[in-house]
Amino acid sequence: MYRRLLLLVALLTALVSASSCEGDRGPVGPEGPAGPPFTVSHSAGCDGIQRAIDSLPPTGGQVIVEKGDYACTDPIVVARSNVDLRGQGPATVLRLAAGANSPVIVIGDTIPVPVASRRNIHVSDLTVDGNRQNQDTTIECRRGPCTPANPLRNNGITVRRVSDVIVERVTVFSARSGGLVSELGSERVTVRDYTSFDNRFDGLAAYETENSAFSRLYLYDNLAAGLSFDGDFNNNIVTDAVIVGSRGVGIFMRDSRDNLFVALQIRNSGDHGVFLAQVDTDPTAPASGNTFSDIVVSGSAGAGLRVNDASCVNNLVTGSQFIGNSGGCISEAVPGLVQVTGTICR
Repeated sequence: MYRRLLLLVALLTALVSASSCEGDRGPVGPEGPAGPPFTVSHSAGCDGIQRAIDSLPPTGGQVIVEKGDYACTDPIVVARSNVDLRGQGPATVLRLAAGANSPVIVIGDTIPVPVASRRNIHVSDLTVDGNRQNQDTTIECRRGPCTPANPLRNNGITVRRVSDVIVERVTVFSARSGGLVSELGSERVTVRDYTSFDNRFDGLAAYETENSAFSRLYLYDNLAAGLSFDGDFNNNIVTDAVIVGSRGVGIFMRDSRDNLFVALQIRNSGDHGVFLAQVDTDPTAPASGNTFSDIVVSGSAGAGLRVNDASCVNNLVTGSQFIGNSGGCISEAVPGLVQVTGTICR
């Protein structure tokens, strides 16, 4: 079983790498390769970034954002396909302006429930500062309370109803809500070489997201979970992640099925290392059928792995270690919810 899992991870990694090579050639529209890139200087500000995105031809293209600190009063929105938004490394900083009470980047449409699915979008090589210390602490959604008409939370990056999207070599910190959140029917989302810390909620979260890959993640000191998956997060893979110092749990999961987690370090969580549950009192919406291989969970204030509801069946832990967790290694609502093989508790 463990050997088969490693072979599967190798295959998936190769597929993701192949996808990366194609994506690095830049967006390609239906009429052929996109034209020359737009370069945005620091003096143009965040408005200049938005104008450059909006000015791309119908076939798409690339926007390069020069190094500098950009203060954004409105989100930068990529609501079209075939766009490559690229900074020049960590020194390209998109910082939410004081009192803006907004997300910083939105990939996809901003209407309450997007109808169109945008695709082939690449965001890379930049830093996003949510500047939450200088936002209204009572406002989690864009400039007001969260309602059906105003559901857009003040995340560092929000990914909404998209496919074939890559976010890589990006750091997000200090967002009023989550660091990066994928939602509303997104698929084939790749997030890699991603660092996230000091967000009000989760370092990375995903809902209604399938067939996606998250790798080389460093998530630390987030005020809720390092990773949060809650609501139709199915058939995804998470590999090579370090999750340290989450104030809540390291990984939070509900209504999430058939996902694969490989090579994770989860340390010093304020509650459980991994928490699996159903949605409220609904036994038809559990975290079930998930596989955890080659994970190390240590120093949790709660259990290393807590399975909170009897509906959370068919979860597998293999080749893993649970070390010094205050609530024990694996805690189950009823015995037998987790199949365990080749795992050490100490």
